[in-house]
Amino acid sequence: MAYCTITHVRALNPKRTYNATSTPTETQVESFIIRISEEIDAILAGRGFTVPLTAPAALLAYLTHVNALGAAALAEQAMFPESAKPGTSVRGGSLWDQYNDAKKFLKEKELPTLAGSTVDLPFSFAEQHQATETEPEETYDWQRPKLGKNRDF
Repeated sequence: MAYCTITHVRALNPKRTYNATSTPTETQVESFIIRISEEIDAILAGRGFTVPLTAPAALLAYLTHVNALGAAALAEQAMFPESAKPGTSVRGGSLWDQYNDAKKFLKEKELPTLAGSTVDLPFSFAEQHQATETEPEETYDWQRPKLGKNRDF
């Protein structure tokens, strides 16, 4: 399931026409939309979410924008196939950079948790638990340093 439609891509590329005879065609742009949504789903599944997401609304709105950014960047690349990097036209490069920034955000930043989520992954492995004792219960002679601080000889 894609998070955006071709209307969202047209909104990001208002000077481009996508139809049956354009380059890229409307069908190709729709396949770009599906390809980008599958990439988004892979990122979210790696974070422990059940995909495709259906809630919360704020995250879905963001995913719609991210999906449209990626598809619009791929459409620009298809329009200029001689370019070496995706989106090397000025507009396409900007869209591609924004899409990569959004992917980085999805991979690294804290996302809203879903009610009833089956997997609750930690966002950091360096969490402190106040109820957990951090010091060993017994100290042994071999654990003490050989030379202490501020020791006179």
